[in-house]
Amino acid sequence: MELNVKYRDYVLDEFQIQSITEIENGHSLVLSAPTGSGKTLVAEYLIEKVLKTDKRIIYTSPIKALSNQKYRDFSRLYGDKVGILTGDVVINRDAQALIVTTEVYRNMAIEDPEAIADVAYVIFDEIHYLGDIERGTVWEESIIFSPKTVRFLALSATIPNCDELARWIESVIDHQVKVISHNERAVPLSFLFSYNKQLLTFKDLRSKLRGKSSMTEGPRDRRAKKEGDFRHFDTIKQLRTQDRLPLLYFVFSRALADKLAQDTARKMDFTSQEEKERIEEMVDNCIEKYQLHNLETAQNLREELIRGVGRHHAGLLPQLKELVEVLFAERILRVLFVTETFAVGVNMPARSVAYDALKKYDGRTFRPMKSLEFTQISGRAGRRGIDKTGWVVVPHLPRDLNIEELQNLVYGDIEPLLSQFDLSFNSVLNLYSGHKSEEVRMILKRNFAQFQANKSLPELADKVAKIRLEIEQVGPRCPEKKNDFEEFMVFHKKSQEKIETMNKQLDQIRFGMRGKHNREFQGDVEKKFADQHQELSEQEKGFICGRCRSRSKCTSRYFQASRLRKKLNYWRGLFEEQEELQLPLYERKLELLRQLGYIDDKGLLARGELASRIHTEEITVTELYFAGYFHECNEHEINTLCLSLIYEHRRRGNNSEEQRPPAKMPEKIKSARGFVNSLARQHGFIKPLETRISNLMMAWSQGMAFEDMMTMTEIPEGDLIRAFRQVIDLIRQIRDAVKDQSLRDKLLNCLTCINRDIVLATELRD
Repeated sequence: MELNVKYRDYVLDEFQIQSITEIENGHSLVLSAPTGSGKTLVAEYLIEKVLKTDKRIIYTSPIKALSNQKYRDFSRLYGDKVGILTGDVVINRDAQALIVTTEVYRNMAIEDPEAIADVAYVIFDEIHYLGDIERGTVWEESIIFSPKTVRFLALSATIPNCDELARWIESVIDHQVKVISHNERAVPLSFLFSYNKQLLTFKDLRSKLRGKSSMTEGPRDRRAKKEGDFRHFDTIKQLRTQDRLPLLYFVFSRALADKLAQDTARKMDFTSQEEKERIEEMVDNCIEKYQLHNLETAQNLREELIRGVGRHHAGLLPQLKELVEVLFAERILRVLFVTETFAVGVNMPARSVAYDALKKYDGRTFRPMKSLEFTQISGRAGRRGIDKTGWVVVPHLPRDLNIEELQNLVYGDIEPLLSQFDLSFNSVLNLYSGHKSEEVRMILKRNFAQFQANKSLPELADKVAKIRLEIEQVGPRCPEKKNDFEEFMVFHKKSQEKIETMNKQLDQIRFGMRGKHNREFQGDVEKKFADQHQELSEQEKGFICGRCRSRSKCTSRYFQASRLRKKLNYWRGLFEEQEELQLPLYERKLELLRQLGYIDDKGLLARGELASRIHTEEITVTELYFAGYFHECNEHEINTLCLSLIYEHRRRGNNSEEQRPPAKMPEKIKSARGFVNSLARQHGFIKPLETRISNLMMAWSQGMAFEDMMTMTEIPEGDLIRAFRQVIDLIRQIRDAVKDQSLRDKLLNCLTCINRDIVLATELRD
């Protein structure tokens, strides 16, 4: 078909025209293009196309913040044809265009495929999350369990093996998947390197470092620390002088983002009087609307924003984060200190991007950034239609990365996307209940990990075949029509063992029995062993092969073949393991579920039925339910218990949380903690109950004001709000899973106690 090169007043790039052409031809599509290049425009075209039919379309994203943002964007475009379903937020769930998190879509595909039978397309935004170690499995299962009638639009930042990803999707859904890989940015990037208070090109940086030893390149002395503490000032000042603001300054610590924002606002001012008045008005309206007058964070942020400086991270209240986003979009903030979630959840580029460091804590250890992460964040530099160049400022910190590692990170190849597939207990239960054994086997063979492993199968198969041929070549070949080689070799191995034992004993006797008096005894032993040798020799002649002149040659070949068989068993085992990577894991988890009383040979038992509908700590929730805790606890105790299930404590630098005296816990929560911790000692996959902030949920559930509750803790407001919303999600899961009406009513009351005031106002801002 003939396409206009303009869509919504945008002149389409060639890759966008190609993408729309493939969509019009009814193909699934993997679209890989740099951040900010206009992939979303292709998604919007597809949504409009589907909305003109009687079919539905689902848009999935990796995080709730992005889902909420897309819901707001698409609602403005398409009105009530758009809905959102993210676990804790449900609006217009039967809408023709539904925005969901990937977890929600996976759950629909596994548990209620009828609900998505009329879905024509699924858009997977940020599909490179498939390589995320914690959440990648969700993406794979979403594709594996989708109906065969569904077409996909998979959007990603630049990934080198997008062809491999497309071929895997094609193998799963059994129809053609096209690939469009676009590597050119709409706004080219230019990299500068901060070193010794200067911004240098890479060539100039190399020149400065030439001749310096690694010992003098980056000493951790007092002067270096001082320079490190204030290097953001040097970067900001130089970018300001060069007219390269606004700036997104990325840090990997919320506390550091807060500190740098406060320091910068104290020493620098970027706004005119008119801008100050505009910011002041918007901030005060937000504080008034959500009653944040007594919140210290809100007042501190107000002072920073008025001077054109902001911060944005998950620890901020969602209402304040949205305010920062609005101000930044209006171009009246010049410097914004952000964490890496900004690069995923918010589509707001700037003229420049700067990094405070190139190492990050990934929940396990400090490690250098990956190239894909660096590319994703750097892609926020350069605003299409505004900037001719996007500037990226990279620090050279020799104690973190040497010059070669720095060069590789900035200019090297991006790592390929690798599968992180792992089966949850929920997935195992749903597979067991909904599919026959052979179907399960086929499903487990369809994951991306298996697809990638299959690439090595031909090589392994060749290895196995080669060893088999070697065994055949070296194996003994008897020219006689009749032989007893197998029986002879059994005897031969035993006789060799006996002879070896006798020789060792004889050596010990000879060594330990020197002297005239022992020679007679030594002679007796030697004679006895010689007789046994003779006896073995006579027995050997009782075998056809024992009398053969070629027996030494045949036994040598036999042992050579045995060594090769061990080698064969190793490589064959590796081949079989690669051929069905997930089946052993599935069977191990199945056996564990059988032992725990979740399944039997006929299907799911009562425990299994419940756990198959819970997606958060499913085993712990099920055990607590059958131990009676949800029935016996009141609403506030249930809310507190659910917070203890989902909350993950983040250690903070000042440890002020640990210095507070522990709050008194209700007896029911103490009992539940003992029960769960006992389970955790038995099973490594169950985590102990985290009751550190149970007093906060108890206070909130019982009606305490948010500002009063925040005086009880040092936890950032945004973290607490997000944890409360996760509790809402979990309670809704439990309510949908249980059949007891009185408990369902109690759980509805639980939701009413939590979902109020600022938590309720947060529903579309997580």
